[in-house]
Amino acid sequence: MKNNIFIVVDGIDGSGKSEIIKQLHNYLFSKDKKYRILTTREPTHGAYGSKIREMLRKEKNPEESSKELVELFINDRNDHLNSTINPFLDNSGKHETNIVLCDRYYYSTIAFQGAQGLDIKELVKMNSKFRKPDISFILDAEPSTALKRIEHRAKEKFEQLEFMKKIRENFLKLPSLLEDNIKIIDSNKGLKEVFDDIKKEVDRILEP
Repeated sequence: MKNNIFIVVDGIDGSGKSEIIKQLHNYLFSKDKKYRILTTREPTHGAYGSKIREMLRKEKNPEESSKELVELFINDRNDHLNSTINPFLDNSGKHETNIVLCDRYYYSTIAFQGAQGLDIKELVKMNSKFRKPDISFILDAEPSTALKRIEHRAKEKFEQLEFMKKIRENFLKLPSLLEDNIKIIDSNKGLKEVFDDIKKEVDRILEP
């Protein structure tokens, strides 16, 4: 088994990413004492990520600011990798395994900004320089189901049914656009079933 493992969980809002990341962290933490685990997310809370969060909260039209957003996401990801992900993964000891769990990654940029009208192949190219995860899970939920799950909180600009349908289509195209190890997971099911599906795949990666 590798001394460092990079795992990403991605998908539309309301697909269950945050809960799955939390369960995965707890599962790995209890599984083996040699695992050192870092849980992180994009956009970050750095300078670029904070600007993104502000725009997503304040803007209402899902079509606007596509070019500005993609530039911010690229800069945020670059900082995130250089300051957080890479140092952690590349600093594992001989008898330990460093694992990064990341909530969202470049898959979101391709899916979301592609839905905003930017060229998907160009978005793939812009993100091709970044570190590839060892395994990535795209949680696939019906947009109507996903919206019901997040109806208790204030909506961001991309959380609109028709727009979310476009985002979902783009996420489902990713395995044919990228050479990454991507697993599409049906997340319309109950959380336990979704986690069981993911746990099986993670256990395979962790096998010596």
